[in-house]
Amino acid sequence: MDKKITRLGEINKTNPFKTPEGYFEGLTEQIMSQLPERADATPHVIPLWSKVKTWVYMAAMFSGIALMINLFTHVKDTPQQQQGLNLSSSAELEEYYQYYEQQMTQNIYHEAFYVNLE
Repeated sequence: MDKKITRLGEINKTNPFKTPEGYFEGLTEQIMSQLPERADATPHVIPLWSKVKTWVYMAAMFSGIALMINLFTHVKDTPQQQQGLNLSSSAELEEYYQYYEQQMTQNIYHEAFYVNLE
């Protein structure tokens, strides 16, 4: 440990580098004279769309994600809830399903018969 301290003391503490006399006095004028003259720069106008573009894209992305989640997780309503029916007894419910089955049969028949003719 003592050897390191003594070696540091042996190093010359003077700076070996020197600048010429009066170098920094004329440096600024010399650099400024070498720069080209520039005209007054007009301020750069940033359009509004460039400022809000990121936020609009994010809003569209999140609303699309919310709609997709709603679409895929939406529980299908029963036909009673879709049409606002209040079927309290089982006879009314049975009658409704018979009517619904008849309508579906007629729609299938209509599609099979008339769509092929067109």
